[in-house]
Amino acid sequence: MLNVIFDVDGTLVDSFDVDAACYSQAVEEVLGPVKFRRDWGDYTHVTDTGILAEIYQDNAIPPKEDSSAAVRTRFGELIVAALKSQPCAPVPDAIPTMQELQGRPDVAVGVATGGWSHTARAKVHAAGFDASEWILASSDDHAERAEIMRTCLAQLPQPGAPTVYIGDGEWDQRACAQLGWAFVGIGARLKGKTASWVADYVSCDFDQALQAALASQRGS
Repeated sequence: MLNVIFDVDGTLVDSFDVDAACYSQAVEEVLGPVKFRRDWGDYTHVTDTGILAEIYQDNAIPPKEDSSAAVRTRFGELIVAALKSQPCAPVPDAIPTMQELQGRPDVAVGVATGGWSHTARAKVHAAGFDASEWILASSDDHAERAEIMRTCLAQLPQPGAPTVYIGDGEWDQRACAQLGWAFVGIGARLKGKTASWVADYVSCDFDQALQAALASQRGS
């Protein structure tokens, strides 16, 4: 058995820009003008919950449960509105790749995203995925990405089996190193930065990429 766990933004759907814009807008509508760090990767925990916690710290704003809930709710509203006018596209061949893996008896598939679950599901639905039976862990489960990934793995039938994570950010790669998982980088941001990398799911033998990731992880 092999466990294959996917990130969402930039990994399954081309949603990074709309996600970042709506998140920033939701934060400022609820909290007022705030200082953001130069890049999302500058935050310690690149998750919706983790970034919000650090925004509170950076701006000396006392964190409150009701304001955090309001940011989450408003973010969802903005995402839904944005997707009505311009649905995000799936990463090329991500849908058939997921379907093929889900149909294999030797593979268990999960999704672990740093986003909140309601926005993640809205984006993948708009992109054409059927996520009704996905095992999905999100920033609703934990602020730290590695813990979100661990939560997803625990829900798979054989959590002790070899595990490969597919993600598009250096934060994904760091979390895999922390957990001791194999990693496949996808997209332009990770080109040349990881042992197993694909541009998308069209221009590669994805099974070969999985095996290369496992081999690299065993050799490290």
